[in-house]
Amino acid sequence: MAETVEVEKGMSIFLDVFRRADKKDDGKISWEEFVAFFADGVMGKEELRNLFDEIDTHKTNYIDPNELCDYFAKHLGPFKEILSLVEDLNTKVSNVLVSTAKTYPEQGRSDQFVSRFLMSLVMNQVCALQKPLDSATDALEEQAKNERTDIVPVQIEDVREKQKEGGVIPGRIVRRAKRQASNQATLDGQQALSGTKIALEQQVDRLTSLLDRFEKRVNFDGVIDEEVDVEEDKKVLLCQLDMELVSGQESAFKDNMRSYIEATNAAQGCLNVTVRSYKNSNQFTKYEVWTCETMKNNHETTDAGKAFKQSLSTTVEGDLVTRSVLIPGTWWQRDQ
Repeated sequence: MAETVEVEKGMSIFLDVFRRADKKDDGKISWEEFVAFFADGVMGKEELRNLFDEIDTHKTNYIDPNELCDYFAKHLGPFKEILSLVEDLNTKVSNVLVSTAKTYPEQGRSDQFVSRFLMSLVMNQVCALQKPLDSATDALEEQAKNERTDIVPVQIEDVREKQKEGGVIPGRIVRRAKRQASNQATLDGQQALSGTKIALEQQVDRLTSLLDRFEKRVNFDGVIDEEVDVEEDKKVLLCQLDMELVSGQESAFKDNMRSYIEATNAAQGCLNVTVRSYKNSNQFTKYEVWTCETMKNNHETTDAGKAFKQSLSTTVEGDLVTRSVLIPGTWWQRDQ
C-alpha cells in the first residue's frame, strides 16, 4: 500500500493518479507501470524514459508519491487553481451525495423531485465542461505528433498486458482511443485552442439540447444503440456495499479491509475490488466485479470472506446491504 503523503491544496489528485498507476499497490511506480499508465500515443519510448528518470530524483528506478507530486507541482501553472477548485468540488459533491442519500427516503414527492432535478442540473453543468476539454486535448496531441513526425509513439500493442488473451489495455492510450472513437465531431486545432470560440459553441450546443428537450421531450444525443448476439452477451456482476464506520475503528477497519482485498483479488472469478472513502466523513463504499454470482457467493464462504464479514459487525454501524447488478462484460473490458 502507498504511504500517506501530505500535499498542498490542489495536489491531492496526483495521489489518486499515483494509486491508479501503481497497479501492484506496493507504494512505488515501476518503469513498466509508468509506461502503461502515462503513454499517450504521442510520446516516444525514449522520451518517456527521460521523463521517468527526471521524475525519479532519488534514482531508485522507481517513482514514489513525493517524487510524482513534486514534479507536477513545478509544472502546474494556471492549472493549480483549477485543480484546487476541483478538489473542493469533489468534497462538496461527496458530502451532498451522502446527505441526500440519508434525507431523500423521508422527503415528500415534491421535495424528491427537487432533489432529482438539482442532481441532474449539477451533472449537466459538470458534463458541459468535458467537450471543450476533450477537443482541446485532442488538438494539442495532434499538434505534438505533427511537430515531431520522426518520433514513433508508444502504441497500444507496446503496453498491452500479455499474461492472457484479451488482457486489459491500460493507461492514457486507451482513454485517448475512446475519445477518438466517439461519434462527436472534433473541433480543429485552431478552434480548440480558441477559448472564446469554444465557449460560444458550447453555449450554442447547450441551448440546442434544451430546445430539443422542450420540443421532443426525449433527447437521444449520445445514446449508443449496441446490438449484440444474445448467446454471446456475457455479463459480469457489479456489487456495491456502503459502510459507515464506528468512531475510533478506522485503523482496525483498514487493516481488515486490506487483508480482504488481498485475498479477494486472488480469488477465482474476481475481476476487481475497489474501496472509496469520502473526505470529512466516516463513509466508505466497496465495489467488487465478479465473473458471476456463484463465484462471489463461493468466496463469501471462505475463511477470508467470513473473517471480513465478522469484522464488519464491530467496525461498521447499522445493517449492511450489498447492492448488485449485472452489466455487459464488454463494458467492463472497455472501461479499463
